[in-house]
Amino acid sequence: MMLPHSTDHQRTTIVCRPAAIAIHSVFTAVLALCLLFLSPAPLHAEDFGLLDQHGKFHQLSRYSNDNLVLIMPVSMNDPDSLVNAHAMQSLAHEMADQGIVALFLESDAAALQDPETRTQAIADWASAQDLTLPVLIDGSQTTAATLEVEALGEVIGMDPGGLSPYFRGQWDETAVRTAISDILAGRPVRPTFTEPAGPTLTYHYQKTFTERGISYVDDIAPLLTERCAFCHIEDGLAPWAMNRYLMVMGWSPMMRETLVTKRMPPGQIDGQVGNWQKSHELSDEELAMLVTWIDQRAPREGEEDPLAEPRPEPPEWEAGEPDLIVDLPAQQIPATGTVDFMVERVPLSLQQDRWLSGIAYNVGEKSVLHSVLVYAIDKANGTNDPVELISPDNSDYFSVFVPGETVDQFSPDTGFLLKADQDLVVKLRYLTSGREELDETRLGLYFRDTPPQRRLRTITLQDEELAIPPNTANHKVVMRSETLSEDVRLESYSPHAHSRGTQMRLYLETPEQGDEDELLINVANFNFNWQLDYRQANENWLPDGSRLRAETIYDNSEANPFNADPDQELSHTYSDQGEMFSHFIRISEARPD
Repeated sequence: MMLPHSTDHQRTTIVCRPAAIAIHSVFTAVLALCLLFLSPAPLHAEDFGLLDQHGKFHQLSRYSNDNLVLIMPVSMNDPDSLVNAHAMQSLAHEMADQGIVALFLESDAAALQDPETRTQAIADWASAQDLTLPVLIDGSQTTAATLEVEALGEVIGMDPGGLSPYFRGQWDETAVRTAISDILAGRPVRPTFTEPAGPTLTYHYQKTFTERGISYVDDIAPLLTERCAFCHIEDGLAPWAMNRYLMVMGWSPMMRETLVTKRMPPGQIDGQVGNWQKSHELSDEELAMLVTWIDQRAPREGEEDPLAEPRPEPPEWEAGEPDLIVDLPAQQIPATGTVDFMVERVPLSLQQDRWLSGIAYNVGEKSVLHSVLVYAIDKANGTNDPVELISPDNSDYFSVFVPGETVDQFSPDTGFLLKADQDLVVKLRYLTSGREELDETRLGLYFRDTPPQRRLRTITLQDEELAIPPNTANHKVVMRSETLSEDVRLESYSPHAHSRGTQMRLYLETPEQGDEDELLINVANFNFNWQLDYRQANENWLPDGSRLRAETIYDNSEANPFNADPDQELSHTYSDQGEMFSHFIRISEARPD
């Protein structure tokens, strides 16, 4: 028995006061705990999500409109696992128009030891072996454990709609074709498969953790505190608070599902591309440890509970008292329903141009504020039209807030020039919490005492002529920047789309590279809920004469679970009822005299 799935962009909550909330939270955790112990082990969904050798994200449930997904575990270190690989590949190509999908799964720990090089190594190996199908990279082996893989080279036939196996066993093309005929005809599948004869898959992490054990106090609680508990707080945006063992235990089945499908932690990117701060990725070991602990029924030693220990009250302004505090217009948020984006003009009264060193966010109501985008606009531009206010023709984007990131500190040598004749514009997104809330968020502006060496500027690639056809699963939109006229430093990247956006990429094009453009970042599993700003972890200079190319892939098909109407043609709008193509690339350039 599984706890009900929750959608990413709409939360179901119960309307109650703080005392009742605490009682409800305990009740929910105890109920989930009872379900956990009454259910057969292991307790988890059979959905999963992984990147392939080309950095493309695959999730089993996203193939729900197909009839069958064939999965074959293979290893680039074991030629025997490929004995039947080309037979499955040929059958998949032959029957693709009948909704038959095939995927290879690389879960061999020996082949996955080096996270920094394995994607390219697997891509090169697959190309050399003439494997044209996706090879999913299961570094933590949690997907193999979810699918209960026993041996390399076996075949697993999955129902992508029901997330359950039709059959599994040694590859037998006659048996596979018979099963496909049954599935297409709507008949029960008659399994005629023998036990797999390939090499046994060794579960490295699971074996290690079983031998040494996993400590809730020393392993799990510190990891959750570092990666999760800053959003999963009382009265926060996350749907439940990670504030004691009982809550974690109760929600552990849902935790497993979100971890294995890559819905959590938020904003995960392809770690093989670039060097980016706070990408929220879990290492293979961390993911395997959490999932193994959950599969072991979340054991706890003793009574100590680090998650329940009182946490220090955060300061009003994490970066210290601002030079200027700006009150945003108060927003009354309803208890339920969907709240569309709000765009507000916020007047400023600067006496002179000032260089900003950073901006801080003092959130009024953490349980509903999802994100804030901040722009500067000339006072002479008197528009109050929401679309015009945030158009790159009229305003300059320079900062974004998301939960967990309360300070946007610019590089020490770089500042943003906020002019005396400018106002601010903010684009606000809210989620409902189950009760009416009043949000009174404030911005804190920090000014430099002296002008910086370099200026912060945002290259905004926004397609205002966007047109996404209906019932289209992989619609790509591409835009290029103007050619850079000097060497600039890449500071951060923030891509935006609505519920049909699935993947974003940013490339650097230089004349010297020819067709080999440099991939700077791959947001392989974009989620509308996390409009994050990815910051460079090291200096990355973009040369004079180069330009940037941004790409977004949209899924406007029925297979997209967040798509309200796949029959609708979509155009550019700030409203989340439509779509958008917006890539904000912040750069540091020489300060003009």
